[in-house]
Amino acid sequence: MPPGSRRGEIALLGASLLVALALAEGAVRLLAPAGAGTGYAPVRTDRQGRGPVNSKGYRDFERVIPKPDGVRRAVCIGDSFTWGVSVLVDDAWPQRVERALSRERGEPWEAVNLAEPGLNAVQEASRLDSEGFAYGPDAVVVAWVLNDSEDEQAAEARRAADWVEEQKQAPSLSFLDRSALARLVRSRVRATIENRRRVEGFRSMYADDYPGWVAARRALKAMGGMCRERGVPLVVAIFPLFGNRLDEGYPFADVHAKVAAAAAESGARVVDLLPLYRGLDGRLLVVDGADDEHPNEIAHRIAARAIARAVDEVVPRAAKDAAPAR
Repeated sequence: MPPGSRRGEIALLGASLLVALALAEGAVRLLAPAGAGTGYAPVRTDRQGRGPVNSKGYRDFERVIPKPDGVRRAVCIGDSFTWGVSVLVDDAWPQRVERALSRERGEPWEAVNLAEPGLNAVQEASRLDSEGFAYGPDAVVVAWVLNDSEDEQAAEARRAADWVEEQKQAPSLSFLDRSALARLVRSRVRATIENRRRVEGFRSMYADDYPGWVAARRALKAMGGMCRERGVPLVVAIFPLFGNRLDEGYPFADVHAKVAAAAAESGARVVDLLPLYRGLDGRLLVVDGADDEHPNEIAHRIAARAIARAVDEVVPRAAKDAAPAR
């Protein structure tokens, strides 16, 4: 083949590649969604008016101590999932449980929300011991999220590492940063790497000898013991991590089983919520896509239904309301 002909083919190939890249760039810009809406607007729950935030600093109404006569109570312990980050207070699962139990049992119920974003299992046990029983609970509900076994020192190190990573992601003015196609490819690669890192990180927190999991098992046992001493049923509801596939590819099903076994050993009624979300599109269950993977009002509604049913089953009804024996 003459040298000139080869150079022509190379030039044609290069031009074709440039045209293909230009078309791909245009397609990405044209088809890129304006936003990742899920049908639920994120809510800044730290703002005044997004409350209520009561005098004790909890996202709840004022609850009097001692418990009023004739009122039933479920004390709810957890982290941001229970606080209701990014959803309206009436959409969070504790308020939904309160309404469901009051309606279905025909008696006044209060769901006392003692949650705080960032709590782990050890801190939840401490809060139940120091504050929870003062409210005279008829049931205690612990909402377990998979970072509840995170060791406190490891959590501090992770937050520091996340801050360093954010500083590295300073805006750039290079050509590749202006290209929608380049940004798409880079974000997909980064997301894949980050997801693998996150999955490995969460799984490592449930190794039998991991200090956080050892402490979390002790905390579950302690909560079970405290509840037994007072004759109060304990319910442990295990939430999935919604930023992952919720089908058979969900990477933490065995971790759920570990938590369920430890909770059952503590004497708790276990509610693994994962099966309730199987087959659902995870994008419809989070507040704002990858930017906020907290459960939205749909996910809270599903969880509340199962939690209310569990509480109803472990708390005896008054004799006049009890179903006749068959």
